[in-house]
Amino acid sequence: MTVAQPAHSRRGGREARRTIRTAPKIDMLPTLKRGLPVIEPMNAEQVERIHQASLAILEEVGVVFRDSIAIEDWKRAGADVRADDRVHLDRGLVMELIKTIPSKIEYFARDPAKNVELGGPKSIFVPMTGAPYMRDLDDVRRGPTIADLGTFHKLAHMMPALQSSAHHIVEPMDIVVAHRHLHITYSSMKHSDKIFMGMTTSPKNAEDVL
Repeated sequence: MTVAQPAHSRRGGREARRTIRTAPKIDMLPTLKRGLPVIEPMNAEQVERIHQASLAILEEVGVVFRDSIAIEDWKRAGADVRADDRVHLDRGLVMELIKTIPSKIEYFARDPAKNVELGGPKSIFVPMTGAPYMRDLDDVRRGPTIADLGTFHKLAHMMPALQSSAHHIVEPMDIVVAHRHLHITYSSMKHSDKIFMGMTTSPKNAEDVL
């Protein structure tokens, strides 16, 4: 017995291609703007008690900074720096410094269409960072490589829901630590034009990224 084969319709192929052409192209979703009110787990009096207790610790107990650059910065800011590198912060100074913090910032991407604004009710979605291990498609748990990092950067670039490609999504263990931050930054820039993070593991690494 001969079984008739179904005829393949060219129309379906044309319609599929037309659908693809006319579908909206979404490279990246906008930043998330919170529409719901903030849920406060404590009332105003409780928040104020914590605030005053924090200021008392900074002012009376102080904080030890084991970093010469930080010590010099605090001296220039007008803090009381003592012999044991313990910094005492007057509550008035603390509140004045807080006033200098911008309420929002604009984060510039290589593609201006992917710049994002942070602050206020606006939030962004970013990949997790710093994973020392990964599980690959063969279900093997292993240390990541720079090639793996590049793959994750490509995925972050292609996902509209992510506004950033982060930086070291996984830690490339095949690159020596002294040069690792340079390779991570290059991968971030090579595989995505979204915003990405810097590397602040040391002052030198931060300067290199800049």
